[in-house]
This record gives sequence, structure tokens and C-alpha cells, in this order.
Amino acid sequence: MTPTLTCTRHQWTAPDGETLPYSFWDAGLMPGLLPDQHPRAVVVAIHGLSGAALDFDPLGTHLARHRVVTFAPELRGQGNDPRPERRGDLARLEDWFADLRAFLALVRSRYPDEPLYLYGESMGAALLTRFLAQASGRDLPDGLILASPVVVVPGKPGWWQRTFFRFLLWARPTHRIDVRKFTQRDRDDDPSKWVTRDEAHRTWFASAPHKLDSYTVRFFQCLFDLIGGCLDAAPQVKVPVLIVYAANDVFIPPARVEEFFGRLGSHEKEFHFFPDSYHLLLHDHDRAQVLERIEEWLLRRIAQTTRPRTTEERLAL
Repeated sequence: MTPTLTCTRHQWTAPDGETLPYSFWDAGLMPGLLPDQHPRAVVVAIHGLSGAALDFDPLGTHLARHRVVTFAPELRGQGNDPRPERRGDLARLEDWFADLRAFLALVRSRYPDEPLYLYGESMGAALLTRFLAQASGRDLPDGLILASPVVVVPGKPGWWQRTFFRFLLWARPTHRIDVRKFTQRDRDDDPSKWVTRDEAHRTWFASAPHKLDSYTVRFFQCLFDLIGGCLDAAPQVKVPVLIVYAANDVFIPPARVEEFFGRLGSHEKEFHFFPDSYHLLLHDHDRAQVLERIEEWLLRRIAQTTRPRTTEERLAL
């Protein structure tokens, strides 16, 4: 998958000194828009498990037409981590929180007066949920969009599986588990395992350079802790929320998404259900309708902001 002309790649420095990449979709690069025009808003998009910033090319390109810029960082420990030995590993869940907090500060410093929205896909939705449940002040966005949010741990392991996992976590936390035999989601003969109806995208992802085939035991512990705490964290999420979700999601049933939606603490929350879609909404056949729904919600939220907050007002938060 090749990024569009509006997308450029950059690097930033995390709090611990690590250099991590991110993608940026610049509205000023769109035909007909002046390069020096201020954007109407800023979106920071967080990808899912074994995902990448490039997953948001449809979103970033679409929003650029409406003078909205999009940032998408590559998560440490995922397939585009510059350190190959760290791919599929995460020592502490707090490392993701610290990275996200610092990246948002970087974006705020570049666009101090524009409204900021967060977009999370799949596991990225779980990460944003947990992050916002404990956030305050400048870490709080003007709104939140969650796409196919995986906010409940699929299945329930037996006692012997839990016991064996705890032993591995104690004895060999960096031992790697090959997940290929458990993640055959793209078999063309079994639509129930698809993540999208788009055959070309399924074929591309099967050999995508950022796709991970193994994870450490401690990464799985971080993942279970992250997702397992989402339902309890939901009431602490107070910002305006839009959830878009699919009927044929292989990772989370619609009923669990709706349960999560009901627990959200926001007084301004909406959801939109796509009855024919699969997990990867931005890469499925209903992509245009998904983007239109996101666009409508986002532009309405922007219009409801009577005036942009000044730098002094943001610093006072």
C-alpha cells in the first residue's frame, strides 16, 4: 500500500530518548488549498495490534480535503518500531501512555490553537480509552472517535492456561509466542475469519512488512491488562465520542461494543453501526460511508466550537 501525496514521514523523540516514526497528512498539500492556510482541526490517530500509521491513509487523505490535518505515530513494540528486537515486545503498559502523552504535547506545540481530536482503531481504541480515563488538562482532546474498538478480551482462558501463562511471565517474560497458527484471519474460504471483504487488502496484509508473527509473554500481559480494564475505565471518559463499528467484526461482537458505549461517561456520545462491514472499516467496501459519517460528526463538532481557544487559554487548562 503506497501513501498518497498528502502523506509525509517524520521522526520524533520519545521521553526516554528513543526515536520513533510518525506519518503526517498535510491539508496544505491538497490541490486547491493554500499551503499557509491554518487547518480547521487536528486529528491524532492510533493504530491497532500489528497495525501501522499507513492504515490511516484513507482517513488522512479524506480529512485533508476539509482542511483537517492528521498525525499517526507508530507504536513502540509494533511492526514499524525502528528497533527490530523490540517488535512484538512491550516492557510496561505505561511506556505507551508516556509516549502518547509526549506525542500529544508535540502536536499541541505545533498547533496550539486548533481543536484536537483523537482517533483509535481496534487496540488503538482501547489504548485511548485507558489513556483518557486518567488524563486531565492539556491531555484532553476536543473529541474522540473509536473505530471497531476492541475493548473486551476475546474468550476466557481456562485455569490451566492462566497458570501456565503466569509461570511463563515469571520465568521467561521475553519468551516469544508464535501466533501465526492462531491468527489465520484472511482465509478466502472462511468469511467469518476475514478482517475485511477487500480481497486485495487481505492479500497485501498477508505479507505487509509491519505484520508481526510473534509476541513476548510480557507483551501479552500488557495487552490483556490494557483491554481488560476498558469497561471499568469507560465511565471516566467524559469527552464527546463517536463510535463506528461493524456487524462482522471477528474480534468483538457488536453487543459488547454497545455495552461499552453505554458505560462511557460522556454526555455527548454517538454510535453508527455498519451491518455489512468487517473489522477494518477504513479498508472495507463501506469505506466511503464510514468516512462520510466521521466527516459529518467531526465537522459538526468543529462548527459547534464558537471560537478557537487561545494559547493562553490552553495553557491555563
